[in-house]
Amino acid sequence: MNYILDACALIAYLKQEPEGIHVKKLLDKAADANEINVFIFMSIVNLVEVYYGFIQQEGCVEEADKFIEPVYYLPVHILDTITDTVYRTASRFKGLYSLSLADAFAAATAVDLSAVLVTKDHEFETVEKNEHLSVLWIC
Repeated sequence: MNYILDACALIAYLKQEPEGIHVKKLLDKAADANEINVFIFMSIVNLVEVYYGFIQQEGCVEEADKFIEPVYYLPVHILDTITDTVYRTASRFKGLYSLSLADAFAAATAVDLSAVLVTKDHEFETVEKNEHLSVLWIC
């Protein structure tokens, strides 16, 4: 099973918010050698959103780096290229459903990979209802 983390799901995990326990369980499954069919992905666009949010919150890059550094040790595959299909789907989602740009990329990536989007952001409800988007709600 493929999963896509959106920014709020990763933030919930990194900040140890209550919803982050659901993300931790998925990460543990992805790291477990016996769970060979659990893969977690994240678009670089969503990682940018997480990182700049920490920079704004902390007021400096060095403090934000302390939050973001653990991401590189997680069993999360950062997708750092954007295919033609993903950018077009993200554009359509942004235009039709007024998603934020990063959220549009999370949803488009999930659809492209036939993955489950992991989120607590209810902005995705309309996309879930109208598109081929599977969502794991962590709230």
